[in-house]
Amino acid sequence: MYRLKKISALIPAAGSGTRMGMGLKKQYLTLHGKEILNWTLENLLGNDCIDEAVIIVPTEDVEEVQEKVKRWFVASRISTPYKVVAGGETRQESVYRGLLALEQHTNYVLIHDGVRPFVPQQQIAGFLDAIMDDQTIDGVIAGLRVTDTLKRVDDESIILDTLDRACVWAVQTPQIFNYNLLKTAHEQACANHLTTTDDAALIEALGKRTKIVESDAANIKITKPFDLIVAEAIIKNNQNNSID
Repeated sequence: MYRLKKISALIPAAGSGTRMGMGLKKQYLTLHGKEILNWTLENLLGNDCIDEAVIIVPTEDVEEVQEKVKRWFVASRISTPYKVVAGGETRQESVYRGLLALEQHTNYVLIHDGVRPFVPQQQIAGFLDAIMDDQTIDGVIAGLRVTDTLKRVDDESIILDTLDRACVWAVQTPQIFNYNLLKTAHEQACANHLTTTDDAALIEALGKRTKIVESDAANIKITKPFDLIVAEAIIKNNQNNSID
């Protein structure tokens, strides 16, 4: 319980990892001897805020991941109750399956990508405070301010205009919502054949308000080989800081 509310985490890790091009699903690639999904679970669940977790993986991997997580949690002394469930064909379908696997009396759902191994653990309570303390919002998502100049282009990559980067953020996870609202958003999206790339967009489709809270640049999503180089550097930096 956090502030007398039940917090449930969904960790979608059902992707095929084709962009990585390494013949192994990216969530199972290793960094310093530990699989990426292991790093993610340790950082996300290594605190007292989250009461249960649902890990969503490809159907063919469910049994293997169940055994892996059991070993990982023993090694890391994580006691959070968890389930491993099969995902769907899309991220959206996978998250919905995860929602259905949760206990009905949960209050808030925290969704975090299985391939974001460096979620800022110390910020999780702050993300939860943000949604609990502001009754005018319906969701909170992690994000970063954009520093590059952004151009909007047409189908032929011809520039149409320049966006005001002061109004644009790069979205990350965690994303946190009220359980009942998020479940309704997914059901409405299914009924209306709406497909999106993140859950905040489903909340927006209901006309609800979501707030971005600034996160950490180290909270990277590993999708391409170069990201592995960055991840190794982050681990090395964290190890050096812990020694200091």
